[in-house]
Amino acid sequence: MNARISILSFVALCAAVFMPVTYTYAQQNDALLDALVKKGVITDQEREDIAADEEKAYSQTAASKIDLATSIKSIQFYGDVRLRYEMRDGTTPNGAVTSAGGTFPHGETETMNRWRYRLRFGIKGELYDNFFYGIRAATNPNYDRSGNVTFGHSDAAGPFGKDQSLLALDMVYLGWHATSDFTLTGGQMPNPFYTTSMVWDDNLNPAGAAEQWRHTFDDVEVFATAGQFVYQAASGNGITNTIGGSANFPNTFMFGEQVGFKYKFDDNTYFKGAAAFYTYSGTESTASGSVAGLYSSTPINISSGTQSPSFFNGPFVGAGPALATNVSGINDLAVLETPMEVDFKAWGVPMRFFGDFAYNFEASERADQARNAILGAEAMNTVGSKATGNVGVTLPVSVTTGAGLTAPNVATNNLMFNSPNFQGVLNSGKGLLDQAAYQIGWEGGELKKKGDWDGKIYWQSTGYYAVDPNLIDADIFNAATNMQGAVFAVSHNWTDGLSSTLRYAYATQVNDKLATPNVTQDLTIGEISHYNLFQADLMWKF
Repeated sequence: MNARISILSFVALCAAVFMPVTYTYAQQNDALLDALVKKGVITDQEREDIAADEEKAYSQTAASKIDLATSIKSIQFYGDVRLRYEMRDGTTPNGAVTSAGGTFPHGETETMNRWRYRLRFGIKGELYDNFFYGIRAATNPNYDRSGNVTFGHSDAAGPFGKDQSLLALDMVYLGWHATSDFTLTGGQMPNPFYTTSMVWDDNLNPAGAAEQWRHTFDDVEVFATAGQFVYQAASGNGITNTIGGSANFPNTFMFGEQVGFKYKFDDNTYFKGAAAFYTYSGTESTASGSVAGLYSSTPINISSGTQSPSFFNGPFVGAGPALATNVSGINDLAVLETPMEVDFKAWGVPMRFFGDFAYNFEASERADQARNAILGAEAMNTVGSKATGNVGVTLPVSVTTGAGLTAPNVATNNLMFNSPNFQGVLNSGKGLLDQAAYQIGWEGGELKKKGDWDGKIYWQSTGYYAVDPNLIDADIFNAATNMQGAVFAVSHNWTDGLSSTLRYAYATQVNDKLATPNVTQDLTIGEISHYNLFQADLMWKF
């Protein structure tokens, strides 16, 4: 129902924009004709004849059927349609835990072959007095990091389902160019930060406020950006101190600050680099409420197949073969990102080297959530213990009544604590590769006109505790952290605005002692040792 309301609202807004007004084409030319009469170039009668001819000719064009509201200075329609064939497969390591609680004697592979499409359609433009606006809708409101609709998807009504095909507003914003250098924007907006897909999926549009400053000093352009985004309203409400009660559902906020510069060596060569810092507030649960989907203290039963040791990494995350809680935890994140690129021409071909590096300054604390929970459970694993009161880990053998744990019970539990999976969690998160993410690559060519080609190759590594798992790109590495690999892509413009792309990616685990948690919108396995992706796209931009 919400998606239907969104598209109806979008249509209503578009209709309002184009409501007829008295500002006609003929009136636009009055000033010019009056000036010609005043200078004696034409007579009054000639002026009337020209105006009548122009009015008649214009009335027969399509443009004459649309009259813009007087508040609108300019309007631009834009969007894209993408058709895609996609193949993904992921292989589990030997001994991975099955959903039934057993183990695979050898690696198993999950493969997905899908035909998909995505539609995005919007309007944007200028208002008077340096204000601007934008409205855009996209398909599949059920998955914000994709917009893809899978052919043959079935909903509750049967085959050829339409619930993914619904359009929903993904951008609604207003902005103001306060000065030639300073811009303010509010609403759900295009990402204001200079970034890469390693940290931000380009389908995500943050909601809140952003301030941007940009100034050019000779050959150097300097810029600074700040963003304050409402990340998630707890329980969908964001209510604090409700009337007649003590409920407290705090909103979660994301804050970003970035500074950077672009140095132009000549007309074809420049360097661009920046540093951004992202922090969060409102990530802790409260006595009377919690931040929905972002934090939980629910114990994970590590004897269960769907919540196995290899997928347990603390109260903030618990991705398994089936979706468990808190794969999207954002506690203990203070991320520095430094994207950069060098653009130049070689043999007349535009080229660029690009890279990005991100580091979570609270990665150790994030990993400690897992280590402390395991150590806390281990401390309760003694003869006579009732093994109660722990938050984070439930012992495979628990005795909450009578004499408590026996010596055989303790021995069984120790097998778990001494297993490679648990020892891997206890000893991970301390090294740079678990705490950081990096991307480095090369691109040659451009897609501007018919016949253009573009090629890209890059390597990317994303540590388990390095970045916000909710923001990373879903199209390439399965929206998963703890993955590293190479991406190859080649694109061709068949005509202006119509292009095709072939893309292949291969990845493995950064740390084979940790899982590769994801949101199960694509491959559902939570521990991927080998990953392959192939995509063939046909895209029309308008």
